[in-house]
Amino acid sequence: MGKVRMHPLAAVCAAGAITIGIAACGTGSSGGGGGGSGGGGALKTGPGVDAKTKTISLGVLSPLSGPVAAIGKPLTAGQETYFHAVNAGGGINGWKIKLVEQDTKYDPQTEVQAYNRIADKVAFMAQSLGSPTTKAIQPLAAQQQMLIGAAAQDSSLVTDPVMAVIGTPYAIDNANALDYIAKQKDKNAKVGIIYQNDAYGEDGLRGYKAGLKAYHLRHVAETTYKVGDTDLTAQVQKMRSAGAQYVFVVATPSVAATIVGTGASQGYNPTWVFQGPAWSGYLMTADGTTSGKPTAVAKALDSNVWVLGYESQWGDMSVPGMAKFLADAKKFAPAQIPDYYFMYGYSEAKMETAVLRKAIAAGDLTRAGILNAKLHLGKVDLGGLMPPVDYTPALGPASRMTGISQVSSTTPGFLKGFRAFFMGDAAKSMQFKAASR
Repeated sequence: MGKVRMHPLAAVCAAGAITIGIAACGTGSSGGGGGGSGGGGALKTGPGVDAKTKTISLGVLSPLSGPVAAIGKPLTAGQETYFHAVNAGGGINGWKIKLVEQDTKYDPQTEVQAYNRIADKVAFMAQSLGSPTTKAIQPLAAQQQMLIGAAAQDSSLVTDPVMAVIGTPYAIDNANALDYIAKQKDKNAKVGIIYQNDAYGEDGLRGYKAGLKAYHLRHVAETTYKVGDTDLTAQVQKMRSAGAQYVFVVATPSVAATIVGTGASQGYNPTWVFQGPAWSGYLMTADGTTSGKPTAVAKALDSNVWVLGYESQWGDMSVPGMAKFLADAKKFAPAQIPDYYFMYGYSEAKMETAVLRKAIAAGDLTRAGILNAKLHLGKVDLGGLMPPVDYTPALGPASRMTGISQVSSTTPGFLKGFRAFFMGDAAKSMQFKAASR
């Protein structure tokens, strides 16, 4: 994931902590709301909660530099934008939000250091991006009853009480894609997979294998790569030699682009099926816009790549929350280009606002009170930007729905949806075990 032009607030983030105060003001449709602190009694507070100034500080652990910044920056900007809009509309029951941001560089050790640096200064972590990085702080979060807004769809996270995951697990996305191929394309198709050799990649592989078992497609090749690898020739050649017609790519954007580009240079252009985090609009043009200078791999990506996900198409005004989303982006992030990680961050902040509102209504902004609010939150409507999420003490995936888009050089955000949110048979039956520590 290459260098990106970002929302001004996110662009200034470096390795140190940057505290972003989001000016207090209002409610409105972005998630503020009236109401008291629950029964009129004194509100309990914990770390990161300043009752005197009615300020709640939330942590953000995200790769704001390095190879995964193309995800971390827009994701963070989306959260900033939603909380700006909440505060500009009256706050959450009058409480303002501040974000304390740390650059994790998508490195587990750096993530742990960043977590420890701000843990006693925040009510909870509004974002932790990445499976390997989030798993690195999982034991600490459990010990401290620290809620984590996990921007990682790893299956093992959805059964952890401290993890608030929106969206569909990677495993389910891949199983749903195989359902579509088997039922709508070719039940005899030859399929293969290239995946990152870590927790993120293994979860994608799990769903791929579940789909193979359910739909009996012809699996012809499987190969992996390590984080930091830049030469993917051997992996691509393995797929080509096996005759894979659909190749699942469980990678980060820079690696995914290298895979597709390498294939094109060999005259090999199967349908590449990108797990969501393999995609970034910056793979298409230098500035991520449809009018920008095309990248060397743009032509190979155009029409040859599917992207799996659980977000509505950018600008689709039939989506109930789209008008408000676009208006907030225009007002609070005027330089923001169409980017689905931005939409994800915005939706994640909406869910977190609902958690805080429930905790405030219960009169308990301690760590335990916030965690209890999440566990009993129930269904949260994300305005159709993403499928609604549902949190209960029973835990499990917030959603099992997947949409499929095709890369298109002329569509804002470069993704043109062709299969609306759906849930295949394998996805319905997948079980999720509690994470072991």
